[in-house]
Amino acid sequence: MYFIPLEEIKGKSRNTVLAFLQKNEQICVQLIANLKKNINNCFVLYLDVDKRKDVYGVVSIKSTILHCLPFANPQMETALQQDFINSFATFFSENHFEIPVCVNGTFGGSQLIFEALKALNQSPAEINSYSLMKLDTKAFVKQIVKAHQSKKNLSVIRCKKDLEPAFFKQLLELQKQYELEEVVPSCMEFDEDSCRLRLLNAMRKQYVLALSRKEYDGAEKLIAKAGTNSIGFKHVQIGGVFTLPEERGNHFGFYLMTVLLVKILKMKRIPVLFVKKQNEPASRLYDSLCFEKICDYTIAYFA
Repeated sequence: MYFIPLEEIKGKSRNTVLAFLQKNEQICVQLIANLKKNINNCFVLYLDVDKRKDVYGVVSIKSTILHCLPFANPQMETALQQDFINSFATFFSENHFEIPVCVNGTFGGSQLIFEALKALNQSPAEINSYSLMKLDTKAFVKQIVKAHQSKKNLSVIRCKKDLEPAFFKQLLELQKQYELEEVVPSCMEFDEDSCRLRLLNAMRKQYVLALSRKEYDGAEKLIAKAGTNSIGFKHVQIGGVFTLPEERGNHFGFYLMTVLLVKILKMKRIPVLFVKKQNEPASRLYDSLCFEKICDYTIAYFA
């Protein structure tokens, strides 16, 4: 298997790569969003280096390895998968890539990359398992949108770079709690400055919403947040969904997510997301919003 830099691929061959990514976009929205900004260290997989008709995969090798490897099937061993493992290990070693901080992608593709890195005596310090889910748009529109109503004392705020300082302070606290509860692996330490930068970047480049409740004294309190974290060609990946622990059980997450999903559908995009398998409350929320599981998903961290 050959790894050809995307920046070297032109004309009809580039169009073939684009068609491949569009076909498989629902499993690699983050990869595509990154490629729309920067194609450095992104490689296209071919079996024949001269005849670039069939694309077998796309891999971005940076501090986070992102991949689109639809041929990966952990249920069975195939010559194609073994070819990828051997070729990736050799390519990675010969090009002196640094060991990644993270591998992010479908379970099957990630397993192949783990096997390749294992041959280089590198293994992840922590592996988190998720379900990748996609919105059933017809069911959502039929069951949820028609029944959706605004709620007294609640308002949805679009969080952009000009957000009022008082609201930003509350939003940052939501982001901190979200990252500590859902994102930061046990093998790494939380960094508040990095958290703030990620939030500011999301407010500039993504669609971030917060749910505000008017308190008895007239003050506005942010109690939940949700937004996009990657925007592809036709799909949008949702992330950062969080409700304050003391406010859970009141359907605030359902309400805010409904507003966000309606907005995404108006953009003519299809929402996808991934949820930790052990996070049963979040899984129930997404089931109630008409999300359906596509496949298993993995985020692994290397110490």
